[in-house]
Amino acid sequence: MKILIPLLLVISGICFASNVYIFNYDQEDLIYDPAVGDSIDTGYWVEQTLLALGNTVDSGTALPSDLSSYDAVFMMMGIYTC
Repeated sequence: MKILIPLLLVISGICFASNVYIFNYDQEDLIYDPAVGDSIDTGYWVEQTLLALGNTVDSGTALPSDLSSYDAVFMMMGIYTC
């Protein structure tokens, strides 16, 4: 329980970052989402949520060599499927 409050503060700080980069490592790993009506990649809902919170979001399949202009970086490594 003691770790929960600091963890929530860190997560909320990331969510209010103004400039975020989403690194989609595995572009071939798609899953059908009936809410969207199409196949989506691993970063789709992360990107939609960050945009809805008013953040500036860049995404790509290559990790930029200089990440200093970003407040947070999300690394989407794929979807676990059986």
